[in-house]
Amino acid sequence: MAQYQYDETGAIFNYFLLAMLALALVPATYMRLFGSSKSKLDKHACNCANCQQKRKRIAALKRKDQPVISVRTILLIIGWIFFALITYKVATTVIEEPGPWDPYSILGVEENADASVVKKAYREKSKLLHPDRVLNLPEAEQAEASNKYIDLTKAMKVLTDDEAKQRWLEHKNPDGPQALQLGLALPKWLVDESNSFWVLGLYTVVFMVALPTLVAQWWNNAKNMTKDKIMHQSMARYYRDLKENFTFKPLIELLAKSEEFHTLVSLDNKDTPALEKLADEVSAAMQERTTDRYDKAKKVVRLALRGLKSARGADTTLQNQAKDAATALANKVSLLLYAHLLRIVPSDPKLADEQAIIVERSTHLIGGMLQISQSRNWMSMTLGTLDVAQAISQALYFHQSPLLQLPFPDPSIMKHFNTKKRQIHTVRDLLELPTEEQDSLLRTLSPVEKDTVLSVAKEYPLIKVTKASFSVLGEPAIIPEAIVTLTVKLSLIAPEDLEKEKGTPSLQQKDNDPEDAEEVKKEWWAGTAGKAPDAHAPFYPADKKPTWWVLMGDIRQNRLITAGKTADLAPGKDATVRLQFQAPPRPGSWDFQIFIKSDSFVGCDGMTEVKLNVQPPEAAPLIEDEDDISEPEEDSLAGQMAAMKGGAPARKGPKGEHDDSSDSDDDGDAKEVEEESSDEEDDDE
Repeated sequence: MAQYQYDETGAIFNYFLLAMLALALVPATYMRLFGSSKSKLDKHACNCANCQQKRKRIAALKRKDQPVISVRTILLIIGWIFFALITYKVATTVIEEPGPWDPYSILGVEENADASVVKKAYREKSKLLHPDRVLNLPEAEQAEASNKYIDLTKAMKVLTDDEAKQRWLEHKNPDGPQALQLGLALPKWLVDESNSFWVLGLYTVVFMVALPTLVAQWWNNAKNMTKDKIMHQSMARYYRDLKENFTFKPLIELLAKSEEFHTLVSLDNKDTPALEKLADEVSAAMQERTTDRYDKAKKVVRLALRGLKSARGADTTLQNQAKDAATALANKVSLLLYAHLLRIVPSDPKLADEQAIIVERSTHLIGGMLQISQSRNWMSMTLGTLDVAQAISQALYFHQSPLLQLPFPDPSIMKHFNTKKRQIHTVRDLLELPTEEQDSLLRTLSPVEKDTVLSVAKEYPLIKVTKASFSVLGEPAIIPEAIVTLTVKLSLIAPEDLEKEKGTPSLQQKDNDPEDAEEVKKEWWAGTAGKAPDAHAPFYPADKKPTWWVLMGDIRQNRLITAGKTADLAPGKDATVRLQFQAPPRPGSWDFQIFIKSDSFVGCDGMTEVKLNVQPPEAAPLIEDEDDISEPEEDSLAGQMAAMKGGAPARKGPKGEHDDSSDSDDDGDAKEVEEESSDEEDDDE
């Protein structure tokens, strides 16, 4: 029977604690010291004044959110103190491991000593260790002397008794084979009966209080959100209020009504002066920079103040107060969004912080609107929603020039871009100009500013669709209502290759390419190669990775057929997007458009026409599978069971060929049935 022994000294259990603490403390300490700071900027990082100011602002927010003395820091310090104490205890604990039981060393005689020498040594030592001689000693010393006396007696017996000596030589124990002993790396105090109350109390707190509380808290937050971390109330509002004909402003107003802002933005009468000042700035900027009228803009921004005042009124009912508060909050959010689109930062620190929170959360909520518009197959609405995402990322109002994404162009410089001689509307148009014309357009800037503008422009993504193909997996042709795979390959054009791209086609279309229907297996070591850099968005309050959407449909009928996205597009690294849809129900040639649209850049979208050739069903004949299952033989169990059920197993001739007599009989019976049926038809006639 096995015997269990616990770790008396606790040294082995301390080694286990040290390993677990090291696994938790070392990564956490590294992230605390070096995780929040980047020692080396990305090679694509922009050094313009706006981007430098953005990096300082993000670093300040991180320092604000993570103070030096925080709960996490205190826990790390306590953990390292605990680690040091356990290390000291392990270093100072002496583990006594008993060696093999040796009767010669116990008696103090040499090996192969005869019986007389053994007995003499026994008599001399027993005089000192006999229980009657140690009665005057303390109890601990008496117990130790008693154990030594027992070992002394056992050693004398082993060396003087041939049978006992033989057992010791075979099993290293005079008593023969012993029970299996197992050690548990648990300290003895953990299983001590006197400490059971505290141990059970700790288990109760951890597994019956703390763990269920954390699970309940997680579930309470998760049940109110979709898998994309958008609240169900917001998605329900998008589903109910989103219309097919919505333009830029209705989308902004619908976005401002999202449920998430009720917990992120507050309503306070103290903010009224700052809101009034911001409303005047927004109205003036909208009148100066956009084609929208002042009165309409003024109506939009003034609603925030009116709703705030009515929500704070004491003579209204609770229902009206709740409605007015929701309206005031939505108007405040829309005001801060309009201010961001016009690149106005509120002078009030609280409003500035709320504006940053609203802008960052809005780009996430736009994903919910995209889901609704894609589920309803609205092409124009999907494109318009992505336009809103671009505008928020670059802080540009609707239909403003994409050149304003560059660091220094302002209205005084922009007037030289659109003249009778030249029409420069996008960043690509600027890059395609000769160097002399670029210098002429940017002549009002200093050499450093001009170099900064051109360096940022060269990092601007120039999208190219290198291939678009339709295919059906396992079929030689595309037939009606087949599941078609659209494969689109994207790449970025280097600025030095713009001249080459002018005379070369940008699209290669192949129909039913079997290679494109198969998924490309990515190797594990290629996961971090060629990562896409952050988008150049100096007015966006956080770092942003660009996402590229591939949309296929018919813009003339406002019908979206399929959509997909990729975030792997980087300089020198192509991206492949595969989408599936059902082919049209009739053969013929169908014209569609493929839109390439970014959620982070303005003016870099692409569109290409594709033609889907659907052939008649005869072009892909069905392949009939041969039935390779043979009939059971008569002498097998399956054959006997088939015979009991009335089935006739196939019989084989002398050379293993099937007997066709049963088939011929069946054919004869079938002919008789046909003759009878024909006779009946003649009688009926």
